Amino acid sequence: MVQRFFLLAFLTLFAHAAPDLLVYGGTPQGVAAAVAAAREGLRVVLISPTARVGGVLTGGWLATWDLSRDEKKRFLQEGLFLEMYRRFGGDASFDVRRAEGALRRMLEEAGVEVVLEAPLEEVVVQGGYVVRMRFGGREGRVEVPTLVVDATDTAELAALAGARFTLGREDTGLDKGQMAATLIFRLEGLPWGAVFLALNHEGVFRRTGAGAWGRSAWGFGELGEGYLSSSSRFRLRGLNLARQDDGSVLVNALLIHGVDGTNPIALRQAYAEAVAEAGRVVEYLREKSPLLFGSARLAEVAPELYVRESRHLLGLYRLKADDVLFGRTFPDALALGGYPLDGQAYLPGETPYLLGTPAPYGIPFRTLLPQGFRNLLVVSQAASFDSAAAFSARVAPTQVALGQGAGVAAAVARKRGVDLPSLLAPEAFSEVRSRLGKQGARLFAEGGVSKEELDRKDPGFAQAVDLLRRGLFNAPYDLRGELGLSRPILVGVFLASLDHFYRAKGDREALTVVLTARELYRMDLFRPLEAQEARRILIALGKGAGDLLMGKPRGRFLTRGEAARVLYPLFGLSSARASRPPLR
Repeated sequence: MVQRFFLLAFLTLFAHAAPDLLVYGGTPQGVAAAVAAAREGLRVVLISPTARVGGVLTGGWLATWDLSRDEKKRFLQEGLFLEMYRRFGGDASFDVRRAEGALRRMLEEAGVEVVLEAPLEEVVVQGGYVVRMRFGGREGRVEVPTLVVDATDTAELAALAGARFTLGREDTGLDKGQMAATLIFRLEGLPWGAVFLALNHEGVFRRTGAGAWGRSAWGFGELGEGYLSSSSRFRLRGLNLARQDDGSVLVNALLIHGVDGTNPIALRQAYAEAVAEAGRVVEYLREKSPLLFGSARLAEVAPELYVRESRHLLGLYRLKADDVLFGRTFPDALALGGYPLDGQAYLPGETPYLLGTPAPYGIPFRTLLPQGFRNLLVVSQAASFDSAAAFSARVAPTQVALGQGAGVAAAVARKRGVDLPSLLAPEAFSEVRSRLGKQGARLFAEGGVSKEELDRKDPGFAQAVDLLRRGLFNAPYDLRGELGLSRPILVGVFLASLDHFYRAKGDREALTVVLTARELYRMDLFRPLEAQEARRILIALGKGAGDLLMGKPRGRFLTRGEAARVLYPLFGLSSARASRPPLR
């Protein structure tokens, strides 16, 4: 009743004294946009369709930051992200209730008006401007302020307004699939000290990369591999754990495939099924590892799913995976990114996606500007990023930095009396960057030099870039700022690229060959692939695939550049596309 009264009061106020900026979405980036603009002197209203602020952090319980640092271990995102990080407790993981309280205080201190439980139902656009919206089932339309930021994770406002998008990984030409979602759940009674000791044992760390520090722990991948789910849409991966203030632990591990993040009915159905599966997972953990999980009990589940991907905006610029990997900069960059190109599986059973670790890169303001709109920004993982580029750009710290950039940009546009695309004029955008600097945002990074020019000398460069953009050119974590085309390709990396393609295409016969090879080489996945081994795998795939390697290898091991030149025709991709130079 209170919320409904607040909505009525808001609509009445709105009709007489419209704010300068309306932010739709109580996500981390939405909070950042609202606070940044308010600190620049704008009158700001933040409207959330849910009863919370914090989005995926407080509703999906994603309680661990995906952090990225430069070579001097300094965060690539500072400004409002660094403020949130400190207010949440100054740790990689945080208590979700404390986080929501901190975000509410930031909004209150900045003077932002907050309206909760007001879902958007209608948007009216005239001449490229959003002019009216209807919220919360109310009859009639409400005039909107000059500027609007859509900060929902699925770009709901922009979609209703008629902006153009691709769905999932549609841009790759593989399918319209979306990365697996996750239901995070809370365990009570888990002995944190024992977990810490088990994951930090030297033998475990060396064998699996597991570990624990502060509030965070990650590992137990072997437990996930042994879980038999109730259906193929569920998978238990290695456990990411975040300890809460009350001693309970949030578990990020249960993947749900086939979830359409743009479909509310599908989301509700997937959530209900995942809640039931979470109970099965906890029982399995208790039975499989009684020493560590025997006393654990399922306390509750997150209020909503953690949705990694939905739609991707067609903006004035589309950020590409090679922009990210090579650490490219742009004159209209308003935030830095640097998190690995690390994506979750799209289909049951497939290996995760890792396309390399970027050099620090800039994210252009143009990626937030929908084509054909003058007063609307889209700030979320649904902004104008190719699906593979979003593996990195989607993470919360980067989104908070983009939210701050959007809020400052809105303030500069308002004060100059211009529309948002007009900020691309050099003088105007120089003011945006100057104001961001004064708010503590980081726009430059030392070190992290790209090795793009070295890669360009390889004959397989164009094919490798196109494969990268399609998510079909895996790489180890230690490849930073480069494709590494002169280096040998690893056995597991070569097989992962085959796995991803043949699963997407539904070629069961070819996939069986790949899975057989993976089993045969299970102890050798991290060593270089010999050319003769690659030839045997290609021959087994049939259809003349073995001929693709004839005359290409220059040595004993297959290089990554040679692999790109083999995989490209194997996947039936167009050489015309590969011959075009990558866009900058």
